[in-house]
Amino acid sequence: MVMKQIAILILTGLFLGGCSPKASGQYETVKLQQDNLEQVIEAMTLQEKASLVVGGGMTGSSIGAAGIIRALPRLGIPALELSDGPAGLRLRSTATTWFPSASLLASTWDTSLVREVGKAMGTEALGHGADVILGPAMNIHRHPLCGRNFEYYSEDPLLSGKMASAMVLGIQETGTAACLKHFAANNQETNRNNNNVIADERTLREIYYRGFEIAVKESSPKTIMTSYNRINGIYTSEDKNLLTDILRYEWKFDGVVMTDWFGGQDAVAQISAGNDLLEPGKRRQRRAIIKAVKNGTLPEWVLNTSVRRILELVSDAPSFTKQAQDQSLTETENAAIARKAAARGMVLLENRDALPFKDSIQKIALFGVSSYKLVAGGVGSGEVYAAYTVSPAQGLEEAGYVPDREIMKRYESYTDSVNRAYKRKWKSITQRILGQGLPAEMHPGNEAIAMAVAQNQAALITLGRRTGEFSDRKMEGDYLLTTTEKELIDHVSKAFRDAGKPVIVVLNVGGIVETASWTEKPDAIILAWMPGQEGGRALADILSGKVNPSGKLPVTIPVHLEDLASDRDFPLIDFPVNWLSFIGKKQTQPETDRPNIDFTQYREGIYVGYRDFDKNGKNVAYPFGYGLSYTDFRYSNALAHLENGKVVVSCQVTNSGKRAGREVVQVYVSAPEGWLDKPVQELKGFFATSQLEPGESQEIHIAIPLESLASFNPDIGWMVDSGEYTFRIGSSSRDIRQEVRLPGIPKLILPLPFRLPLPK
Repeated sequence: MVMKQIAILILTGLFLGGCSPKASGQYETVKLQQDNLEQVIEAMTLQEKASLVVGGGMTGSSIGAAGIIRALPRLGIPALELSDGPAGLRLRSTATTWFPSASLLASTWDTSLVREVGKAMGTEALGHGADVILGPAMNIHRHPLCGRNFEYYSEDPLLSGKMASAMVLGIQETGTAACLKHFAANNQETNRNNNNVIADERTLREIYYRGFEIAVKESSPKTIMTSYNRINGIYTSEDKNLLTDILRYEWKFDGVVMTDWFGGQDAVAQISAGNDLLEPGKRRQRRAIIKAVKNGTLPEWVLNTSVRRILELVSDAPSFTKQAQDQSLTETENAAIARKAAARGMVLLENRDALPFKDSIQKIALFGVSSYKLVAGGVGSGEVYAAYTVSPAQGLEEAGYVPDREIMKRYESYTDSVNRAYKRKWKSITQRILGQGLPAEMHPGNEAIAMAVAQNQAALITLGRRTGEFSDRKMEGDYLLTTTEKELIDHVSKAFRDAGKPVIVVLNVGGIVETASWTEKPDAIILAWMPGQEGGRALADILSGKVNPSGKLPVTIPVHLEDLASDRDFPLIDFPVNWLSFIGKKQTQPETDRPNIDFTQYREGIYVGYRDFDKNGKNVAYPFGYGLSYTDFRYSNALAHLENGKVVVSCQVTNSGKRAGREVVQVYVSAPEGWLDKPVQELKGFFATSQLEPGESQEIHIAIPLESLASFNPDIGWMVDSGEYTFRIGSSSRDIRQEVRLPGIPKLILPLPFRLPLPK
């Protein structure tokens, strides 16, 4: 018995490193400081190094975060808490602020506002003890049916990169670390853990890497998360070219790279490629790393490099520096910021003199399940456990309007019956993980509609969609409205319009829906996205005119989904979720030959979104950058000149209407014919004005670096063709107000940097 106890003590000591020569030598009592990282690394055992680069599991967090970086108390290394957070902290232990989704934030086109949201998130993280916010997410909206688009900003890499940069700067201003994700090309959820993206280098560089490059160079995020998918056959977390050559050598990123949860296959290949941290961490990963170092297949200096990066993150983290924030001081402020951002990002798609509501409108009939049950955000890691969400009905009532009680009772009775039925039914694994879905839409009946017409001055129809992580959206009943939804719009619109009373449709959705077939029926349409916990109040601010809508689309809404060049190469089938892959279970060798499931070809190349629609002259329902206002703006005095390696585009914007409002000035550039095929125009700059009173003007100056005009040639690098460029200034990609031609742009070649071979 005594020998058994001795053996246990010896094995325990070996695992913890307490019996190693280094641990008992000159650095036995070394404790981590910000200036002694090399000493700490020298003092660490191999087991401790492996423990540091492999996460501590999903249940090790003291605050209910997604995961942790392991503590090593012997060396004074605290655990770091890693919290999900694209739309706010996602903590299982406490309620937090649910901010608007990324797509809505991108619709503000306002980097200062997005930075303010980021700062609010970072401050809240300090209050709850989170060191790293796992966001922003910034993959491209390649196709509208990607289930996770609500977490992503835009179809355009410049807008995505600028929004992400602003968010990172705001978060890290507080001392909290941000994490760009998912690097890269995570543009579908179907079979995402094994899907192989097949794309040429120019497409990857100009569209799918470009936003990350902008964010890395402009905001210096402390961490980056790799994606689940493969790119041209290699898992991103195991791709040395992506993580070391491009990310570190070319873009000069010097922070920590971590996997997505259970991402990739080979722990040793991940560390070798430059993926420093494996989350949430498995024992077999630690064992594999230790074995590889001992047999020489993983040089210890490579492991030390990852350890050093993690120690740099730890030594600068709030848990180490003891920085904290009294969370009680921020809750009310953060709710106000969430409300402001939500209102600024809602997009007014249609308005036939219906909004803002006239003073005579007091009683409103609210139709649609989501009028009473707001979809604040999406499902999965982008979901937030908020203390409350404000529905459109509640928001309007607080603003002084009177919702129709009879209509309200019908919807409350219907949703109660759906909830009771759900509680009684057996739950599948999908239902257990994702929770209860949004009830199917309900039609209250034409008799109830007729009664509502007689008793109210206006109608509001809110259509909701609950989408998110793990699976992609479907055409029927999701992108396309259901039969019930179409009938509801048709019957309510006809009845109220026949009585001369306005009808407003609100789209409470994470991704766009088809609009072309029904857009003429209501008097106004508002794209409210997933607006966070304050969505109902923000919507009331727009409807009442307290806030003049200034949101602009960060995506194109097509007439038909098949008009998209990417539509032929996107999974449009109902593919079951393999939950084993999401909890890190070993699987049999995955299949590899199913199009759009095992592999997806990006045959559209760089022609994503408006680039494709413009090139091929296709009609759209609503163009990229589009959004209406309650006022009008006049553009004048457009100029462009070359100055210190930048093209400076300027113009004057005047509020020529009768209400105060904001405008988003967008600059699209048309390049001369050159070595490579070019889009008709590309977004190269934008600026959100301040609030302009009627008659007030603002001078706008937008600097466009010459290198941002470059296209990528795999044989040479980035190239700017010489010649005359056209700078097109407008309110959307198809509402160009001023043009300036600038000849004499010089040829510019930016070759890829010479890469010294790594030491052996």
